Amino acid sequence: MAARTGTVDDDTINKMDRAELIQVVAQSMVDKKNEKGATSRKKSERSDEVRELELQIESRRIEMEARRIEAENEGKQMELENERKKRAHALRMA
Repeated sequence: MAARTGTVDDDTINKMDRAELIQVVAQSMVDKKNEKGATSRKKSERSDEVRELELQIESRRIEMEARRIEAENEGKQMELENERKKRAHALRMA
């Protein structure tokens, strides 16, 4: 992903909404094409590129959602473990 977003760091990317991210990626791709002196391409090729970008963005969103869920699950597991320890300690003290 970093190769397609130019100099934008991951933290900034994570804070962007979909439209901003598409704009950054598209601008980065346009800049690279202009540097190489590429000619304009057919509309179908451009729409393929847009679809590819949308898939990449959706993939990134899914990855972030999976990480969020994993972090929530870890937090819940830690809470359950702490509760178990408290109960075990209370039983020993009784």
